[in-house]
Order: sequence, then C-alpha cells, then structure tokens
Amino acid sequence: MLSPKYVRLLFRGEKKSTVRPGLLRVADRVYIHSRGKIVAIAEVEQVSYKRLSELTDEDAILDGFKSREELIEYLRRRYPGIKDSAIVTIIRFKNIERTDMPEDLQYGGLTPVEIATLALNKLKLSNREQQILKAVVETGSIRKAALKLFGTVEKRGVIRRVLRRAAIALFKEDVKSG
Repeated sequence: MLSPKYVRLLFRGEKKSTVRPGLLRVADRVYIHSRGKIVAIAEVEQVSYKRLSELTDEDAILDGFKSREELIEYLRRRYPGIKDSAIVTIIRFKNIERTDMPEDLQYGGLTPVEIATLALNKLKLSNREQQILKAVVETGSIRKAALKLFGTVEKRGVIRRVLRRAAIALFKEDVKSG
C-alpha cells in the first residue's frame, strides 16, 4: 500500500524499495495498492531484514527519501512507538508494471464482501477469521473493517490475507463439488 506521492516516485524510478515494520514474508510478485486500486505489479528483487537503527542512507534513497534521518522520521510518524531495536523488512522491487485494476480482482473477481459472506457460510474458520470476515460484511469495506477492528487503516493487510485465504479455500471447495 502506497500513498499517491510514493506511487509517483515509484513510476519515476526514484522509489525502488519499501521499508515495513516486522519480519514479513514476501511473495515473488507483489500488488501495489493506492487509493483503493491496484496501481502496479512488481517483481521482488530482494528482501532483507535490519533493525530500524541499522538503516542506512542507501536504504533511504532506494525508498525515495533523501536521507536515513528522513526515512526514520517518516517511519516513526507512520508507525508510532516503533523502537530503534525493531526489525524492519526492506522489499526491493524490479520490473514494475503499471496497472489500473480494482482491488477486488485479486479475489477472483468477487468483492471482499462477497468473499467474506461465502466464506462465513461455507468454510470452517477460526474465531479470528470469523471476526474479521464479519467486520468486512458489516462495514462493507476492507478499510472500514480495519478501522473497526484495529482502529487504523494500516492493518488492512491482515484483512486482505484472510480474504485471500478464504478465496483460495472457496475456489478449492468449488472445484471439489463442481
């Protein structure tokens, strides 16, 4: 997920990576979201891990910032409470392909609400998955569900992961019964 400012930097070749808190598992290709759309698909060139305190000017420049200090200041604003000892994941992109797709295409063409509804009715889910999918159905959107469950839109990735797993499980269920 990138703000429009960083999408522009990405397309101009001035942003070649992104730094995210935590130890993230990253696929070989990533969908880059902005303002409710998938705006690009990129191959992942490299994934590395560092502590926040170990970030360098090079890391900052690859992420579209002028300096390490500017990057760390941004990360502290974006992720309040992040500590110098926190592990961050640095994801470096290559072969960035512009696109303009609705976010729901990654769920087989169904909307998040449709996936959540079907999953709640057809799949055996954990209590946490049920809670997340019910929030999507009740609020009508990933963004609103994240606000309801977590108090911030920054946790949309948690909801998207549950929706993707549900979509895959529904597809497998459909193949078995069809």
